[in-house]
Amino acid sequence: MRKDFLWGAATSNVQSEGAYLEDGKGLNVYDTLVVTPEPGIPPMFCSTDVAVDHYHHYKEDIDLMAEMGFKAYRFSVVWSRINPMGDDEPNEKGLAYYEDMVDYLNEKGIEPVVSLVHFDMPDHLMRKYNGFLNKQVIEFYADHVRAVVNRLKGKVRYWLTYNEINLCTHMPDLVSGVIKPEGMSDSEMGAQLIVNVLTAHSRAVEIIKEIDPAAKAGGMCGSSAVYPLTCKPGDMLAAQFRNQMNNYLMFDVMTEGKLPDYFVQYLKNRNLTPVFTEAEQAAVKHASELIDYLAFSYYQSSVAADFEDITDPVAKEDAILKDTRRLRNPNLSANEWGWQIDADGLRYFLKEMHDRYHKPLFIVENGIGRDETLADGKVYDDERIAYHAKHIAALKQAVEYDGVDLIGYLAWSPFDFLSSHKEIRKRYGFVYVNRTFDDLLDLKRYRKKSFFWYQKVIRTNGEDLADDIAY
Repeated sequence: MRKDFLWGAATSNVQSEGAYLEDGKGLNVYDTLVVTPEPGIPPMFCSTDVAVDHYHHYKEDIDLMAEMGFKAYRFSVVWSRINPMGDDEPNEKGLAYYEDMVDYLNEKGIEPVVSLVHFDMPDHLMRKYNGFLNKQVIEFYADHVRAVVNRLKGKVRYWLTYNEINLCTHMPDLVSGVIKPEGMSDSEMGAQLIVNVLTAHSRAVEIIKEIDPAAKAGGMCGSSAVYPLTCKPGDMLAAQFRNQMNNYLMFDVMTEGKLPDYFVQYLKNRNLTPVFTEAEQAAVKHASELIDYLAFSYYQSSVAADFEDITDPVAKEDAILKDTRRLRNPNLSANEWGWQIDADGLRYFLKEMHDRYHKPLFIVENGIGRDETLADGKVYDDERIAYHAKHIAALKQAVEYDGVDLIGYLAWSPFDFLSSHKEIRKRYGFVYVNRTFDDLLDLKRYRKKSFFWYQKVIRTNGEDLADDIAY
């Protein structure tokens, strides 16, 4: 691994900060999200008023990251803390808070990697404008980006425009602040939303590079390598289609600066004509010439299979995209929530991305959620160690044997906080935060066994992955 490889971890501030309406913060779409329970063990939903109180503990949490030896830390500026309503003026206390955080990271020698939107659109923009389905919200987002980048210019080198942008149609309320209008089909809404969020991403890239030409601007997707369930040709075609639409579409546009032929044909087959103005197309093209790297989250792989009983090709593709059959790869194990563990899938995906885009890549989320409890001040999370060790070994193969250009590896996550489903029961961190679903307890931070293991991994630049920590 190269000497400047960015080892670290990543957080979603809207899921960790708490400080619900403190210092001028407004409600956002995560605060007001009505959660659909995730399949698996019984959920334990939390409110966001306290979460794990990272807002007041951020220096303590960063100190723990520095103790682990982090080279980089990815966090998100909560949009509704910067613009409480979204269509208002920036909140000085919000900007000052994140500037203080960036200054503290730089003081500790930790590279800040900043996400400009991560499940945190102001709720007002969803209720009044219907989020990114309304092109006016692209302009509000551009104002948000401009305010943040102007404030942090020269202090932040790596920017991410939009967290898991490709999930905008899968979780439209949380990811893009959208509630499907009555009488609009899923495909019609999805087509316009894809165009609009790509335009938003492109505007952000342009603004970043205009304000700070030395900064690195990247796009980010939530990725899952898709395999055919069997060798049947229909399953092969299903997997190919899912990979195109879920894994490659956004990155194809970000790098080529235009809608790819397969998506143009997808629109034509459905008689869809999303509004995509000449100015927007020009912004998308311009941003593709400016973008510096591609980032992604990776937790698991998945499988796709044909719907043999559906003969209409459009209906078949729609069924493949909305597949609720919960198909499982029989060759893989899974965590309590059914997320299948596939380290080789990470190497496979890195190779695919490298061959397809010829851009530097950045793993900005990778981790495993486990149901864990504290005993005598300790958490023996050997399953987490095994998960990360296998995935780091896979990325090392991709870099050292396959020649993939990889900037860094940011684990999910440095400390426990609420999952995207507002659960504290699903814990990802190297540090245990002492609270339960219904009791905040003392919110004290405890180093898990994986804390000391990851410290060793970073110290050896990924060479020593053995689970031999005395704890």
